[in-house]
Amino acid sequence: MKTAPARWLPGTGTQPDALIREARRRQRRRYLAVGVAMVAVLGSAAGVAAGLHGPGGRPGPVSHAGSRVAPQRTIPTPPPIPASVDTTVLFWPAGFGQCCGATAVDNLTTGRVTESREPDISEGDFQPLLTQVGRWLVYAGHGVTAIRDDLKGKPHVLAPTYAFAASAEPGHVWLFRVRPGTQNRLEAWQVPVAGGAPSPPVTLPAGAYMPAIRGTLAGLLLQLPQGLALWNPGGKPRSLPDSPPGGISDGFDASARLIAYGTGCTSQVTAPNALFEANAGYDTCQVLRILDLVTGRLTSYPAPPGTAGWVPNGFDLVSAIAPGDKMIAAYAATRPQGEGAVRLYLVPVRDPSGPPRAVPSSAAHLFARTAWSANGAWLFYQGAGGNLWAYQVSSGAVRASGTSCCGYSVMVAAPASPS
Repeated sequence: MKTAPARWLPGTGTQPDALIREARRRQRRRYLAVGVAMVAVLGSAAGVAAGLHGPGGRPGPVSHAGSRVAPQRTIPTPPPIPASVDTTVLFWPAGFGQCCGATAVDNLTTGRVTESREPDISEGDFQPLLTQVGRWLVYAGHGVTAIRDDLKGKPHVLAPTYAFAASAEPGHVWLFRVRPGTQNRLEAWQVPVAGGAPSPPVTLPAGAYMPAIRGTLAGLLLQLPQGLALWNPGGKPRSLPDSPPGGISDGFDASARLIAYGTGCTSQVTAPNALFEANAGYDTCQVLRILDLVTGRLTSYPAPPGTAGWVPNGFDLVSAIAPGDKMIAAYAATRPQGEGAVRLYLVPVRDPSGPPRAVPSSAAHLFARTAWSANGAWLFYQGAGGNLWAYQVSSGAVRASGTSCCGYSVMVAAPASPS
């Protein structure tokens, strides 16, 4: 682990090979998004839907359709996840009916898994599909739509666009569209999620991809042809240290304060005999960098010993940064790389005093999702048997449920108790 002051680098010119790499990465991610969604639909249709009618409403472990089940040693099942976690986990698509159907709602306090037709997420090449804004869920529905995270009350449409991003301003979200009268210049504006007047629109720098990744304390985090950059209206974009062209595919997560991204990344493909999915493309990165926008500190973590590199799941696709910005959950590829197998690690942020530590029984296949409890005390992930496990960071305690997890397109956690 290395810590150094951040260096704001000037942008470079657009390179044709960079654009080609970006186009290929975006195309590969579209293919993977479809694959993950179908795996989730097929797997959870048998698992979650069956669990709704089974004893106690809890689904049992299932194998994803079309995947070979790897022989595994027997791992003792930990005690049940305690009700004190006060958390509900939402999975989409749950596989009810035609693609992509309903959301599975796993209330860890009551131990019940139920079906919900909200949020009614659209099937499409949207990024993000859903983000959390306080006690609201904002998603690509009939336009950008918002609903309370307890799914009570009617959803309301924020704007007739599908491009949005989290804002650094509490209770707000950024919206994006092509500026009227232009072919590809983008404009953005903020709206309060609970309702209210929008802000005046601003025009994004030329070449910015839609949407921006998110709002931060240092400006909008953008993907430009030359790499990741921070931008404030009226100023020039500032490139992130060592951000390569096409770096959006090498992102881990971002909050208002932190940006986690990979460098030294190369593309990999799973082998024909892979346990996950043959010919699935993914990246491995030699270094995970964490930029603290408040202190300006850039912390770098080489890939854990014995692994083949960090595996970024992409910005806006997974909950990696814990609430409070104290910890990041990141996967690293295990060898051989062609199997598409990964293991989860916890990476400290505020007080990096040691190497990343492995999360118990966290072996999974590519694109497994993670989520944090609202207070950041518990990490939810795919454990042994393909079920939902929980890890308490402070004590190292491990708990488990029978819910099938975590190959979903959307996986988010919300407080079970009303605010």
